[in-house]
Amino acid sequence: MAKRRSKGDGAIYFDEKRGLYVGQIGVGYDERGKRKRKTVYGKTKAEVRTKIKNIDLQIFTGTFTDENDVTIYHLAKQFLDDKLNQNEIKPTTYYRHIETLKALRQIYNTPIQTANETQLRAFLNSRLYYSQSYINKIYELLNKTFREAARRKIITENPMEHIKKPHSKKKTEIVRALTKDEQRKLIHVLLTEDINYSQQMLLSMAAGFRMGEINALFVETVNFTFNRVKVQRTISRGEKGEAILSDTAKTDAGTRILTMTEDVRELLRDCIGDKKSGLIFTHKGKMISTSQVNSQFRRVLKKYDILDKTITDGKVDLHSLRHTFGTRCAEAGMPPKVLQEIMGHTDISVTMNTYFYATRDYIDENIYKVDNILKNEGLSIAPDRGENQYKAI
Repeated sequence: MAKRRSKGDGAIYFDEKRGLYVGQIGVGYDERGKRKRKTVYGKTKAEVRTKIKNIDLQIFTGTFTDENDVTIYHLAKQFLDDKLNQNEIKPTTYYRHIETLKALRQIYNTPIQTANETQLRAFLNSRLYYSQSYINKIYELLNKTFREAARRKIITENPMEHIKKPHSKKKTEIVRALTKDEQRKLIHVLLTEDINYSQQMLLSMAAGFRMGEINALFVETVNFTFNRVKVQRTISRGEKGEAILSDTAKTDAGTRILTMTEDVRELLRDCIGDKKSGLIFTHKGKMISTSQVNSQFRRVLKKYDILDKTITDGKVDLHSLRHTFGTRCAEAGMPPKVLQEIMGHTDISVTMNTYFYATRDYIDENIYKVDNILKNEGLSIAPDRGENQYKAI
């Protein structure tokens, strides 16, 4: 065993069982006044001395944190901060994770070293009546946090290792597109009434843009000469819920150049007006968040009785405007690969599963078509009373 270092300066010795050199350094006192020591390991004495000096420096600068005091919140936040600072995740992704971290408030202050499988399982089970996407997010964040704790050797066993992702008991309710009648009513209201953010709502319905993409459009990204508009950024929610402008689109596939239809071109021409540069859409000189538009959209649906109350499947929210555009494109026979490009989907399965389904309007239209064919071919069962045949919607 090597010589002990002076009191308060730690000690270095060789641990034959581990096959490593061991160093200790005083890191303060506990609540009973007993001196606390930090133990570090290394293959050489020099490595251990370096680690001890680093801890000394952290204590001197006030940045040292005793691993016994590291909480779930502290490690998760530090882990996310490191990812952001090293440019491993985008700011928008970081802020989404921070929102998820807030959902762990009930177990925020639990020390990593005392957290156990029973406690974590009980916490996750208490969230079973939330949406599956919400459960997925908190489960993944907990997983990453405890894997990081194990990697840093703060814990020797990962309590999340044998916990499977819970399944939500909440009924999954998909966002649906508007029917053609609902769409007609909404367009009429947005064009004839004085409604905040009406132009953004119309643009989402006419081009399939995400609302964050619309509010992040710059005058410079619209080219009327070549009839093109470039989607390359988005407005998302910051750590305190404020609107922030990201440097990129939501995904790599979200960055795209699209041909403008006549409706889209005239909408954007009207919105831009005499502006020469900058954001096309602002409110009192400030960026507009998706939640601001969503609140107005909900009020419009209710005030003007837009929705067909006989339809009970699926929910309607602001994203329904984008869904409506995609659904009309699918109904018109647009190839899935083309629609994938227009919508900015990374995976074509998202396009297929979201838009290539039979809407009520589309089902009715095709049933009426078949009925007319049967009548024209003399294959109808009902007697011919000379009544008008069904017309396709």
